Amino acid sequence: MEELKDVIAANLAAYRKQSGFTQQEIADKINYSDKAVSKWERGDGIPDVTVLKTLADVYGITVNDFLVVHIEKQPKLPAKNRKAKHWLVSLLSFGLVWFVATIVMVIGLLIRPDLPIAEYAYIVALPASMIVAVVFCCIWGRLWMKALSVSALVWSFCVMIDVVLSGLSGISLTNSWLIYVVGAALQLLVILWYLLRFFMKRSKNSAK
Repeated sequence: MEELKDVIAANLAAYRKQSGFTQQEIADKINYSDKAVSKWERGDGIPDVTVLKTLADVYGITVNDFLVVHIEKQPKLPAKNRKAKHWLVSLLSFGLVWFVATIVMVIGLLIRPDLPIAEYAYIVALPASMIVAVVFCCIWGRLWMKALSVSALVWSFCVMIDVVLSGLSGISLTNSWLIYVVGAALQLLVILWYLLRFFMKRSKNSAK
């Protein structure tokens, strides 16, 4: 019984505050004193069913809403805090990629100092970090940010392929510029794809 009193008291106070009424205003609506309303909200007493029905009608709820425990929703972070959190997670992910590249470089130099493992480790980390950027832009970013991150991924792959293949012994890429021709073709496709997405989104918003 005491638990029920506490639940009803908490709900009476919560619905009154949510509706923007003072205790005196509610008391005037139900023809009771503000001391009675205060007593009910403290849990020192329970209004009868008729009063609960009147209060439920005032708040636009049912009597049963006074009798159940409502789980409060976690307040959302302010927009600035959410953006800061997104940037922090993204930067930590970038840092993790380059940290792994550094570990690979160090291990490679300890095992085979004659190999240009440092160059390859960081070159491979470049498109890897761009993949991370694409993922987070798809989750949190706007359309232009997604297009920019995908474009950066395309060109970072071109640079990686050019550097790695040019550095391999026995392979001479006299026409390495062709790699960037392929990259330019992919870039064009990226631009066209996101332009299509942009106009589709714009027409959808206009239709609403």
